[in-house]
Amino acid sequence: MKKIIFTLVACVFCVAGYAQKTLPEFKVGTILTCNAYVQGQEFPLLLSVKSISGPVSIGWAVEGYGEGTFEMTTKALESATKLAGVTQPALGATKLSDDETFAIISKVAYKMLIDKKAFTYSGLNFKVKSPASAMKIGGKEVDATHVVSEDGKIELWVLNNAAFPFILQSAGLPTDIVVVEVK
Repeated sequence: MKKIIFTLVACVFCVAGYAQKTLPEFKVGTILTCNAYVQGQEFPLLLSVKSISGPVSIGWAVEGYGEGTFEMTTKALESATKLAGVTQPALGATKLSDDETFAIISKVAYKMLIDKKAFTYSGLNFKVKSPASAMKIGGKEVDATHVVSEDGKIELWVLNNAAFPFILQSAGLPTDIVVVEVK
C-alpha cells in the first residue's frame, strides 16, 4: 500500500512540474534567436543582452545587413513611456532617450500591468487579453502576459519578470519580433 501511495504522490509531483511555465533568465550574455517581420518580410534576428544595469544595452545582428546596439538609460528601464519606433536600425550604437525602450517595457509600466491588468505605452492603452494566447519558446510555455491595445491592432507578450520585462513577441508594430530560442 505504501508503494502505491508513494507512486501516486510521485506522479502528482511529476505532472505539476511538467505543467509549470518556464521563465527564461535574462542576464549579461543571454542570446535570443528571433524572427523579425518588417512590411511582411521575415528576417532572422539575433538579440543579445550586453548590459542589464545603466545603461541597459541590447545588441542586435541581422545577417547580410549588420549589427548594433540599443542603449537605454537606467531611467528608461525604470519609467519610460514608449517603445522606440524601429523599422531599420542604424548600424552601431543607438542611444535612446529617457522615455523610450527597445524590446522591453519599463518597470513602472510592468507594475501597472500586474496591479491593474492594464498600462499605457507609446500613447496606447494596453490591457490583459482574455482569453490569452500562450507564448511558447522551444516547445515550452513561457510565463508571459498577453496584452492587447484598446483598438485591438497591437499585441504584446511580456515576460513576467519585474526586473527585466522583455517583450517576447509582438504583433501589429512596424517591426514585429518573435523570440524562438533563449540561450
